[in-house]
Amino acid sequence: MSSKLPPEIRARLREWGAGADPALNQNSKALFAPLQAPAAGVTQELDIPFGADARQKLDVYHVADGKTGKTIVIYIPGGGFTGGDKRQDDNYFGNVCRFFARQGMVGVAANYRLAPDFKWPCAGQDLQSAVRWMKANAARFGGDANRVVIFGHSAGSSHVASYLFDPDLRGGEEVIGGVLASGLYVLRKEEMRPNVAQYFGDDEKQYERRSAMTHVGKSKVPVLLAVAEMDPVYLITPTFEM
Repeated sequence: MSSKLPPEIRARLREWGAGADPALNQNSKALFAPLQAPAAGVTQELDIPFGADARQKLDVYHVADGKTGKTIVIYIPGGGFTGGDKRQDDNYFGNVCRFFARQGMVGVAANYRLAPDFKWPCAGQDLQSAVRWMKANAARFGGDANRVVIFGHSAGSSHVASYLFDPDLRGGEEVIGGVLASGLYVLRKEEMRPNVAQYFGDDEKQYERRSAMTHVGKSKVPVLLAVAEMDPVYLITPTFEM
């Protein structure tokens, strides 16, 4: 299947190559900014609290067309476990959620508490709280509480995997599916990066228990796994392992 991505953007991305440094991140986003659809026609309800902490907030995007029973897609952004925000600018993650809204769904972007102040399993617990809040308030946005999908990217994908598979959270029993894009799902001492250790800790004896990979075999929730062509290797290999 051929890509709809303009050839000049494909050429520039290939010129830059794989990586995840902040400058490449910002330059890539600037390339895609002109392709983002305008917000017209989508209702945005922003910074709705689902918990007491300032980070425990979500944004809801939906089309106020009177229809009900819509699938709810909750998007969890990345940020290296120590940063990131659902509205890091006016459009980037909002564009993702507006897409779902235009396809007849309810799009949601949710934040979670960050390391080093909040360590494992706080982010997974926050995702559970966000899912449960959306299920309890689904009708307010035309959504179906029994049709919730959770979608994470990068560190957000790692947290989604924890939520779905961890035996203490069992989130896979609360949603109908998950999307895991470019996440980290297994912890190893020799591969541990400082920012990851700030969330999961530096006790290697705990890594097996805290790895989503350890628990995935006990789950029956349908999951879509994805990586990007220009992802760095450390974001590609965990997906193939999963």
